[in-house]
Amino acid sequence: MAAHQQLLALMSSASGHNNNNSPEPLYDLALNAVVNSLDCKVPALGRISKLPELPRNLLIDVYERISQRDDLKESLLEELSKLRVFRCLVRFTSARNQLLRIVASLMASNKSLTRRLSEAYEVLFSVPQIDQPEQSEQIGDSSHKLDKELFSDEYIKMQITEQQQNAAAGCSSSSDSSSSSSSSSSSSLPASTTTSSEIDDHQHSQLPNVTVKLADLLDDLDDLDDQDALAIDLGLRLGSFLSEAGWMQESISVLSCLNERLKRMPAFKNMLVTRVDCLQRLLYAESSHCNFKLAQQTYAELIKLAPMFDRQVPSPLIAMAYTQISSMYFARNEYNNSHMWSVKALHHLHVSAPTRVAIDVLRQAAKACVVKRDFARANLLICQAVRRAREHFGPTHQKYGDALLDYGFFLLNVDSVFQSVNVYKEALAVRRGIFGNMNFHVAIAHEDLSYAYYVHEYSTGDFSCAQDHVDKAVNIMKNLVPSNHLMLASAKRVKALLLEEIALDKIADGMDEEDLLLQSEELHNFALQLSLEVFGEVNVQTAKHYGNLGRLYQTMNRFDEAERMHQKAIKIKTDLLGPYDYEVGLSIGHLASLYNYQMKKFRQAEDLYLRSIDISLRLFGSTYSGLEYDYLGLCHVYETLHEFEKYLRYAHILENWQLLRGQNLTQNKSSYPAIEEDYSIDLVKAKFFTDSSSTHKNVGGASSSSTSLPSTSAN
Repeated sequence: MAAHQQLLALMSSASGHNNNNSPEPLYDLALNAVVNSLDCKVPALGRISKLPELPRNLLIDVYERISQRDDLKESLLEELSKLRVFRCLVRFTSARNQLLRIVASLMASNKSLTRRLSEAYEVLFSVPQIDQPEQSEQIGDSSHKLDKELFSDEYIKMQITEQQQNAAAGCSSSSDSSSSSSSSSSSSLPASTTTSSEIDDHQHSQLPNVTVKLADLLDDLDDLDDQDALAIDLGLRLGSFLSEAGWMQESISVLSCLNERLKRMPAFKNMLVTRVDCLQRLLYAESSHCNFKLAQQTYAELIKLAPMFDRQVPSPLIAMAYTQISSMYFARNEYNNSHMWSVKALHHLHVSAPTRVAIDVLRQAAKACVVKRDFARANLLICQAVRRAREHFGPTHQKYGDALLDYGFFLLNVDSVFQSVNVYKEALAVRRGIFGNMNFHVAIAHEDLSYAYYVHEYSTGDFSCAQDHVDKAVNIMKNLVPSNHLMLASAKRVKALLLEEIALDKIADGMDEEDLLLQSEELHNFALQLSLEVFGEVNVQTAKHYGNLGRLYQTMNRFDEAERMHQKAIKIKTDLLGPYDYEVGLSIGHLASLYNYQMKKFRQAEDLYLRSIDISLRLFGSTYSGLEYDYLGLCHVYETLHEFEKYLRYAHILENWQLLRGQNLTQNKSSYPAIEEDYSIDLVKAKFFTDSSSTHKNVGGASSSSTSLPSTSAN
């Protein structure tokens, strides 16, 4: 009996046990019955292999139930490792969150599905080596066999026909049209409903960097060998899914394999579009994984193709390619270049662009504006991105969680720290709901939330929440990346800052906490050395590490070393960002503190405090939280020097600051309140490029990011 007939029979029998006429409990009973019948005995394994005969909306629900059973995960691994089966599921984009949860469940149980899929793709589609003619016949020592059905003439013809039908219909294939939304666990819509969101999801691949219809890419299949057509379709989908799921190295393997194959294919109608799409997805994965050497090579390939963009490449794809270049520069802390490419991307963003593309272009441009301290434009862009993500994809979708992380980043940088904490908490909840606990994307969300808590609780000294989240981030990263990985160093740096503050509080209470300070020093030095290896001396990130060590050595009473570290940080930041940047102001303030409280260089401290105050007032206005430390420092300088007139002046300024700050906190005021209006893309661009009310003093800048080592108020 076919699997779908078995399921229907089970659903029918289940109705006798259902006292409620609601179809949802009946459907759940049927699913449970199917899964409970799949034990590890040979007949049951045969039934598992028949499951792909089910319609995809039923199949994905059954697989999700199986993924919740530890005793069946090994069997599920074997099924999903078949490229034929996984390709069927990855094409069912309206149930993408379910597939992400299934993969996350297997990976959390040490079932290496992502590695097996990437290896299988490479074996099938790598360009054959002259001395290895049998390469595509097996997978080496892997325990699973080559899924040869994927290459059968009948299967390829069926898939080509499906692609052509999809392109003509503009929605899901006829075999799924009657049931694409009927799964009760994956959609609350009635079976006959097809939403615009589902259509968009089906027509456009699911990663942040997916932009064009795969059917359009392959609309001239006569020009392509069947194997090449399949390599393109599966490579783009699988590579994108893997990076969306947080398995960047496997994504890089698949997309690199496809890229090499594309370079050796005979010319076909949409070759340029296909190559650009592959490269921009590959650049996303490489930059996210901080593999900047590979990312530079991919960038160089994109740039070589750029002169042909305007004539042959759709605008949404150009916008995404430029956005990924901006992201690469952002991750490398090269903020001027990041901003330049994000503006280029905005120029190519049009009303007709898919919502997913619009969201990602707006998000990256907002981040680039934040680090350039163009907060008004950043607010415009990120608010529109968050609004679109929630309305189009819903509050539990990964795209909404991504937009929230970037909104939290914006809020933190405009001194709306409490709001930032709440936004980061929501973003973490979204990501954990999709990926569980052991995931690359979840680790980043934990780290971002930890840092926001650190800033929020800086004045209270209660760092328990921050410490809990950074410990989780470090533990996850230790399991997912090598010990010398930049993302692990990023989490360790935040942990080092927390250890230092905890030690300071305990020292103030009369306890000896030298061990905590030594741990902090070890973590800071680890991050510094890695930054020097990857970025070199003249880089914003390296400068931040010097500054953090300066603060730590100040705490450890190693004042000469602290002075050298702060001076290095100031010079590098000033050379890269200019004299009026936020990061420069931070380092100047920290050196002023060292001169004031430890080294007794009061005149030098006075000059530095005044410079730091000037930068803060330029960027943030008179209620900025960081002004408190500079005003207190100046009061201490003038009191020590017996310059009481100046002391009284700044004591009065400090008193006014406290009053205004308290009012803002009580009334929950923000310098950049959320923009509630829903603007069209054309209006967003008009406001961005021409609206004088958005003009902000651009003095350069650098700050934290979820994709690179975060800045902190402690430098």
